[in-house]
Amino acid sequence: MKKEMTLQTVKSLSAYIGCILIAVAVKYLVNGTVGVLLIISLLCALILSVLSALAVIPSLEVDIQPDKNVLFKGESLTCSVSMRKRIIIPAPMIEVYAECTPQLLKDTDIFRLSLAGQETNTIKISVRAKYSGLAGISITNVFVCDYFGIFRFRLKKNISNSYVKVSVYPNIPQVPVQTNFLKTAVLFSTDDNEEETNETALTPTGQPGYDHREYYPGDPIKRINWKMSSKKDVYMIRLDEKIAGGGQVFFLDIPEAEENDRTLSVRDRIMEGMLAVFSMLTAEGRETVFFMPDKNNWVRMNIKTSADIYEIQQRLSEFSPCVTEKPVPPEIAGMGKTPICFTSATGETPQSAMNIVSEIPAILLICSSDSKLPHITSEFWTVSETFEMKRL
Repeated sequence: MKKEMTLQTVKSLSAYIGCILIAVAVKYLVNGTVGVLLIISLLCALILSVLSALAVIPSLEVDIQPDKNVLFKGESLTCSVSMRKRIIIPAPMIEVYAECTPQLLKDTDIFRLSLAGQETNTIKISVRAKYSGLAGISITNVFVCDYFGIFRFRLKKNISNSYVKVSVYPNIPQVPVQTNFLKTAVLFSTDDNEEETNETALTPTGQPGYDHREYYPGDPIKRINWKMSSKKDVYMIRLDEKIAGGGQVFFLDIPEAEENDRTLSVRDRIMEGMLAVFSMLTAEGRETVFFMPDKNNWVRMNIKTSADIYEIQQRLSEFSPCVTEKPVPPEIAGMGKTPICFTSATGETPQSAMNIVSEIPAILLICSSDSKLPHITSEFWTVSETFEMKRL
């Protein structure tokens, strides 16, 4: 920005000096009186231009208001920047410089307008949400230029709401049920505390008793009898039994990193892949325990219905990376289950994932397929661009 302002000042100053030189040439080559008058006029015009700009600055008020504070990815937002002047003196050109965080896209950084009298004028700043998370739009500078464009005076006061926070929701992808991953996730978090109850439930077969049959694609994962399946080497389905104490344990690892297209793309894929998995598990009737970092602490959430997933989606829309005291939620240690971790760590910033694996070597780790994260655990899965879960 400074470079652009310097070039513009040099151009304007060069043009003004050129006018002075022409006036000097008229004085010596054509008519001395006319040349002197031209020189005086140019100098007086510059002085009046500067004085007008200085007089306008104290009376100028700037306010920015967004038309909404919550967005979904791909949606647009318009910020109205209102400029109000309390004196009659016409304002020279006013330049407004705006910036936004990498989660948002805008077409230009500089917006210009003028104010003739005691009036209010408004410019529109339009942005589009590209990535999810807590984003922001700010008015970084407001300059009042003189009529010649040579001098710029910065407005330091009377700017209201110079920074606007925007929450961008991640998507919840609608993907087909991925049986292989669900089998692994359910089996991975099963422990000896998961008991078969005597409570009966109606099934599509309508058969009473405690019968079993082989698993077919599309059957609820929660009805697989894992103990019997391990003995027969074939997945067996309970026809009328419920599972008590079931559920997977997940947590989210989003390490601090420079926010750019790569890191935000990896982060979004992990968060949206995680939401897709939660949707699949909920549809299968599985309850899930989820931990996410929030202001250097771990927050526990129990996922039973779609409403719980929407709550996580809302929390992620306001999410900013933070460093927790422990790489793994301490509460997990007393749950008797090996957790599943979604991580946005990359090959350039692998430390958080390595810390997690060093604490729980047998953990199931899920990263983005383009993260270039080293294969650091035996249960290593990736999320593709189409949110397909693949085991490496």
